[in-house]
Amino acid sequence: MALYACSDLHGQYGLFQQMLEGIHFSMEDTLFILGDVIDRGPGSIPMLLDIMSRPNVFCVMGNHELMMYEYYKRSRFGSAWLYAANGGRMTKQAFEQLRAHERMKILSYIEEMSMQIDVFAEDMHFLLSHSDFLIGEENVKFAEVDMDTARNMVWRSPWRTHEYVPESKYAEDGRVHVIGHVPTQRILGANRPEAYVDAEHMIINIDLGCAAIEGSFFTTGRLCCLNLTKLARGEGREAFTYYLP
Repeated sequence: MALYACSDLHGQYGLFQQMLEGIHFSMEDTLFILGDVIDRGPGSIPMLLDIMSRPNVFCVMGNHELMMYEYYKRSRFGSAWLYAANGGRMTKQAFEQLRAHERMKILSYIEEMSMQIDVFAEDMHFLLSHSDFLIGEENVKFAEVDMDTARNMVWRSPWRTHEYVPESKYAEDGRVHVIGHVPTQRILGANRPEAYVDAEHMIINIDLGCAAIEGSFFTTGRLCCLNLTKLARGEGREAFTYYLP
């Protein structure tokens, strides 16, 4: 039995399937997806439906799920979800081809997502979120927070100057934070698609930009799968596996 985490799949359904095969994912394992399952890539809706059918896969809300939710539940006009850089139009087209009950099921699933998940692997204490988090809190659901709090949690990052949260907040919390949202190439450099580990501030970023959009400053993206169980056992680099689109 192993605990895994991945993030920012962005519609790369084939890559997700490749990852599951690569880690020999079974019903005895648990996978946490740290948001942004959808948009940019071609397989957003089929992958989301697949994930929804798996009782041992749990999704944290990302900014892309929140944008989709706001588009359909709040206002369809002027939504950032449909901006070219966000890639929501492809998801919207596939979503609106579904039957009404399937669309309702997906929106209900998004509404029931967690904002952060508190996890122990062996003796290591993790907090899993898309980016920002509520300090001192354990498991938090989207339905338990107001919209401003939800937006802050999925958008703010130590690596976004206009939506900034300091690294010191993560260290102060005391748990090991596994997050995504900002591709690590923006931190490490365009030609270094690998996980970013900030031991001082207890942050691990596993977003490797697997669906880099046209015009991005980097073109090489990968999907990272982190074996939380191996990491807790001190296996270091062996805990990280990478998959190319």
